[in-house]
Amino acid sequence: MSQPFEDVLSAFRRTAERVPAYRALLSEAGVRPDSIRNLDDFRSLPVTEKRNTFQRFPIEELCLDGRLGRLGAVLTSSGHSGVFAFGLTEADAMPATTQWIDTLLDMLFRVRSRPTLLINCLPMGVKVPTEACTLAETSVRPDMAVALVAAFGKHYEQVVLVGEAAFVKHVLELGRSRGVAWGRHRVHVIVGEEPLAENARGYLEGLLEIDSAEADAPLVISSMGVAELGLNLFFEAPPHRAIVQLRRALHRSKELRSAVLGGGDWVPCLFTYDPQRIYVEFDAEESLLVSTLSPWTRVPLIRYRTGDCGAFVRIPATVEPALADAGVPVEQLRGLPLVTISGRGHHVRAGDAAVFPEAVKEALYHSAALAERTTANFRLASGPERARVRIQLVPGVEPNDELNRAFAAEIARYVAAPVDVRTEPYAAFGDGMALDYERKFTYLEDR
Repeated sequence: MSQPFEDVLSAFRRTAERVPAYRALLSEAGVRPDSIRNLDDFRSLPVTEKRNTFQRFPIEELCLDGRLGRLGAVLTSSGHSGVFAFGLTEADAMPATTQWIDTLLDMLFRVRSRPTLLINCLPMGVKVPTEACTLAETSVRPDMAVALVAAFGKHYEQVVLVGEAAFVKHVLELGRSRGVAWGRHRVHVIVGEEPLAENARGYLEGLLEIDSAEADAPLVISSMGVAELGLNLFFEAPPHRAIVQLRRALHRSKELRSAVLGGGDWVPCLFTYDPQRIYVEFDAEESLLVSTLSPWTRVPLIRYRTGDCGAFVRIPATVEPALADAGVPVEQLRGLPLVTISGRGHHVRAGDAAVFPEAVKEALYHSAALAERTTANFRLASGPERARVRIQLVPGVEPNDELNRAFAAEIARYVAAPVDVRTEPYAAFGDGMALDYERKFTYLEDR
């Protein structure tokens, strides 16, 4: 038995012995914990998810030994699914959590040697504990974030903005309109909450005047966490730029995309993860299953379905030379666990063809001249022959046929199915007003 599976088996046995809710689930499924001896046995275990854990059981029954213990922090999920889940951090673990985040930030941005202002623009309740940075928490107030940079930016070597892509877009555009010269500041962006379109990365880099070809250029990177499992479970960096460059190369080349991912008109998020922290599976429907491995996790979860879809990525050796020619440091990727996360798998239909919101996001950001005219909020609907999309424009921009045609042409780059496009004034759109930045946006009319 390999060492990694010993860790998985230990996590399973600990959870089966010490978590009342998991004992009940195994009993109902007729599973005897001592019968789980190998990886095949483990993969036969029942899948857990929000509805048969957090919705069904009191929170203490999901904890080790059926007790909350002395908690230092509670992280709440978005509630987007209709069920709230919770991530618990013991009080004694809080200093180690802060140290872990600061070490990660230092690996990425050298925050321990460069005075850094970190502005947390994530929705209220999502904290980024740090002692290495000066921390400002604005939640989803773009004017506050801009005011902070205008007042304090010159006093720091660098600024780190943390937030959802469309919100960070709003912050940068608002700052530009108020005279903030983003290129005079060294600004990094960490994007969370939902998948980052590769064209959105390019658009944000443009607003920040980042030349991504420079070795020490500021970073726009993506991170994926799950409240009940932990922050930064899946990440693009470290290694410093390798995964970003891989995704960018696949995004630009249909041939490379086909060789590595098997095709597709757009590239899903590419991440790595720490196999000592979590065990990752994808089931037959490509649903992501995560098992927590740390013995200090207060709410350990086994084969937990997050609601996301994806797959493992294995780069064929025969493709490495072409990737290297495209600027990808393939030597940094060898041995890394790589996965795609393609969203939740939700889509609408144009007749029999699927239309994914992730593809539309790529389209909205493809042209900077068009991207600055939209909030990047949109709503998709199915049709018997053609899908329909409504696109929200920024305040002061009025819809017209020329804009509709321009956005339709961009969408056609990433969506093969026919789509009718209608741009709508900001106030008339009806969805995605400023308050909605506090919640995950619903892109599908059909849901």
